[in-house]
Amino acid sequence: MSASPLNPDDYDFGDPNKLRAYITERMAAVAMRADLINTYAVLGDDVGLRYAMRCAAAEFRAALNLLGDLTEQTERDRRQPAPSPHPRSNSEVRL
Repeated sequence: MSASPLNPDDYDFGDPNKLRAYITERMAAVAMRADLINTYAVLGDDVGLRYAMRCAAAEFRAALNLLGDLTEQTERDRRQPAPSPHPRSNSEVRL
């Protein structure tokens, strides 16, 4: 498993990429837990298996919640009108 190129610390609050980076962190944790789940299953360690599965489920739920936040943010950003590229003062407006 390789490190994600997205780092939440690289983005400002409100940047959709910050949420994407947090999602990738949560899913990396899920992948790590999946490896542990496999190991515990092979070893017959039901206590470790149960714990790792609960942790993986919690990480996955957290990623889903972040995805919901990302979806809301991107939809909200889409609904906002784009700023005018060249704002004009009243004296520059032609009639």
